[in-house]
Amino acid sequence: MLKNVFLEKMKEILLQQKQDLLNKSKEKLVIDTDGDEIDEIQGNQLIELNNQFNTRNSSRLLQIEYALTKINNSTYGLCQDCDEEIPEKRLIFNPCYLTCV
Repeated sequence: MLKNVFLEKMKEILLQQKQDLLNKSKEKLVIDTDGDEIDEIQGNQLIELNNQFNTRNSSRLLQIEYALTKINNSTYGLCQDCDEEIPEKRLIFNPCYLTCV
C-alpha cells in the first residue's frame, strides 16, 4: 500500500496539473484569418492546432479526475491489469498511469 505522504504528494501534483490545464483552457486565442489566401491557410492551421491541444487537454483532465477519484477510493497506485502496486517512480513520472508496466 502506498504511503499517505506519497498519496498526498501525488494528489497535490494532480490538483496543480488540473489547475494548469483549466487555466490554459480559459485563455482566449485570437487568430486572424483575414488577408490573403496564405493568411487564411495559416490561420486555419492555427485553429486546427488549437483544437487538437484542447482535445488533448480535455483527455488529460479526464485522466487527472480519474486518478483523483482513485486516491479518494484508496485504489490509487494499483495496476488495473494485475492489482499489483505501480512503482512510485512510475507514478512520479506520470501520476495518471493505470498499469505497473
